Amino acid sequence: MSLVRYTPEYPRLVITATVALGLAACSEREVHLQIEVSLQEAEPLVGIDIAAFPFDPDGLLDSLEGTSDIPRPQFPELQPEMASYRRPNVEALREVGTAWLTTRDSVKHLADSLNQVSPATPGYAAAYERLRRSYQSLAQRAVERDRALRERVGDDRDLASRAAAAADSLRRWERQVFAPFPQLADSAMAQSGKQLVRSMTDSDGMASFTLTTGSWWLIAHWVDPENPFRERYWNVAVFLSVVGPALVPLYDENSVDRWRH
Repeated sequence: MSLVRYTPEYPRLVITATVALGLAACSEREVHLQIEVSLQEAEPLVGIDIAAFPFDPDGLLDSLEGTSDIPRPQFPELQPEMASYRRPNVEALREVGTAWLTTRDSVKHLADSLNQVSPATPGYAAAYERLRRSYQSLAQRAVERDRALRERVGDDRDLASRAAAAADSLRRWERQVFAPFPQLADSAMAQSGKQLVRSMTDSDGMASFTLTTGSWWLIAHWVDPENPFRERYWNVAVFLSVVGPALVPLYDENSVDRWRH
């Protein structure tokens, strides 16, 4: 799991299924739970790994940061750039090299033809001159292609480089501030008397769990295919009882959009 707590910019959203107070005192029993993962106007999210924790891992991370005197690195100018980023259009990038490819194929065809005949053949000199001019044209096409590619992806490379440097500094901070997390998590797990349970969404965006009654936290991530710097993140708290809930949705309203570092 990513050791990233929520910031004020992306507050955590949780839902809690409530039941009658009398049921809270019941002994633990196994219940079956279905998780549906979807986003507005999108196909069901397939292959999403969902972890059910018997404690709130983000709560532990919050507490560690709250007691640390080491300030979290901030990137106020970089984060808006990452949030608005979209991958380059693949077809547009392919079109950049179309003229160069056409010229290259023409040069290859002419060169292959000349290799099959003797220099003494009538018309060879004229054909060779055409080949020489074609090579010059190919070189110019290559320059134009490279310039166009730099214009289209140059900013992407710069952003990726700055994002990588920022992520490195944030991970260094996490290693310091969150160093006690594994021990605290083990202690919280032992205190709950339960184990971490995982499941993955199927072709319908559904995942099945068999859990004991009581409190659980459902954690899931979805990487934005159009923006490699961003992800949807869910930390949804549920209280399970013998009467429900039987289905918990993970969707837009109980997720946060955050930097995927």
